Amino acid sequence: MSPFDWKNLIETFASVGMDVPAFERTFLEARRADIEAGLSGRFAVDLLFYEVDAYCSDPSLMGPEDIDVEQLRIEARKCLARWDEPWPKI
Repeated sequence: MSPFDWKNLIETFASVGMDVPAFERTFLEARRADIEAGLSGRFAVDLLFYEVDAYCSDPSLMGPEDIDVEQLRIEARKCLARWDEPWPKI
């Protein structure tokens, strides 16, 4: 997925233009495809992956590390704010 497509996906979700199941599915499929293709994505998108993974749709199943839809949208906005941040040096 191109950087433009990634940003568009995250902006659409962050602005409530996409529901969580569609975002989660699209995000995870695109990330898997990028990894399989050997593509290195943006640092901000990599960080957002952990938040997508922590998302839980069922409040009765939420653990202390899980986040809800509102927190996931906040994390998507943080991703956009960090968009141009480079990968940290090792």
